[in-house]
Amino acid sequence: MRLLRIPGFGPLLAGQAVNAIGNWVAVIAIWGFASFQFDAGAGDIALLFVALSLPGALLGPLLGVVIDRLGPRRSLILANALGFLDALALTQADSYEAVIVLALPLGLIEALASASLDALPPRLVDDRDLVQANALLGGAQDLAIVVGPVVAALVNVRWGLSGAFLADAATFLVGLAVAVPLDVAPLDVPADAGADADTDAVTGTGRRSARRDLREGLSLVRRTPGLRWTFAVATVTYGLWGLFGVLEPLYVRDVLGASDTTFALLQTVFGVGLVGAGLAIAALGDRVATPRCVALATIVSGTTAALYLGTESLAVATIGVFLWGVDVAFFYVPAKTLLQRYTPRRAHGRVLSLNESLEPLSDLLAAPVAALAVGALGVRILGISGGILAAVAGLVALHLARRLGPLPPPVEPDPRTATWRDAVALGGHSPG
Repeated sequence: MRLLRIPGFGPLLAGQAVNAIGNWVAVIAIWGFASFQFDAGAGDIALLFVALSLPGALLGPLLGVVIDRLGPRRSLILANALGFLDALALTQADSYEAVIVLALPLGLIEALASASLDALPPRLVDDRDLVQANALLGGAQDLAIVVGPVVAALVNVRWGLSGAFLADAATFLVGLAVAVPLDVAPLDVPADAGADADTDAVTGTGRRSARRDLREGLSLVRRTPGLRWTFAVATVTYGLWGLFGVLEPLYVRDVLGASDTTFALLQTVFGVGLVGAGLAIAALGDRVATPRCVALATIVSGTTAALYLGTESLAVATIGVFLWGVDVAFFYVPAKTLLQRYTPRRAHGRVLSLNESLEPLSDLLAAPVAALAVGALGVRILGISGGILAAVAGLVALHLARRLGPLPPPVEPDPRTATWRDAVALGGHSPG
């Protein structure tokens, strides 16, 4: 495979798989093991989810300014270093309140790491390989959904809660180690730009304020039809995912009458569909990186989600959750690729971090709506209704996609910026 011959890409794949498994070990330790050890109540667990989601949802867009100023490589290194320190601090937690306080930075750290990773592929690979790179990196991370819970259980049995956090700290070091040697492309440097122009228009350093950089990123989204369309579709899709995050445990317990083991197995089936679809997308390449494919994925995602929560049969539910995992991959990778291609590289951090913050924000908004609506409609009716609404929104998006113009042409290398040293000579900065 051509991508694996790119220096650093193979280790990056392996490192992100290990790092993602560590993240799952930590999440399960915080969510499950700690709640048993410290006898946490429902209010404590709800507070934990707010602590994990709220920082990334509210402050995530500001992290994009950091990414665009430092560059995605440096910001990924920073995220892994901070994650390592936070995981070490969590090994010292002696109460559930301490776990919540020490877990508070994890939402921001995860948002910074995810958006930095999303901004890397356009700087590591040719545009023709962008879909494949996104799919492989996504698949490496999604593999943790299948492996992570098992690893977490084994670590907890052998070393306990502090051992789980120590394992997470070790995987952050792996993520840091593979990020340091990456050789990424420089920032876009206009052919006629001197040092002052580059500083003012590209890097955001010097005279520019963080507030201005943030406003510029938001303005770019408003001005670009392709970005507006993609974010609108993502809002609907993430809202559906947030709704189902609340409904799934209730569905397994109250509708299927099954145990938490069945719930865990269904999540594994979902992960298998997700990873398998990611590999298929890597093979299909650019054929799926279109607005039409993203809209169709939203339609099918709503339909399969309704199938999943609309049945009382465990066999049908298993098929539904597998297909839902496939649909999620066929939405997430093409949508991310559209965001990368509709956005100038100098603003990738701001736009992609906005995308990363949109998902936890949708979770926060969908959770209270689901909690109120489930009492009136019931789990199955609410699940079917949410899926149908998402499918209808996808049909509308499919119609509106016809009005979008062609995707921006790929960024062609400038002979004068063939290397980062040449870019520095032209007034640019070393790669991040």
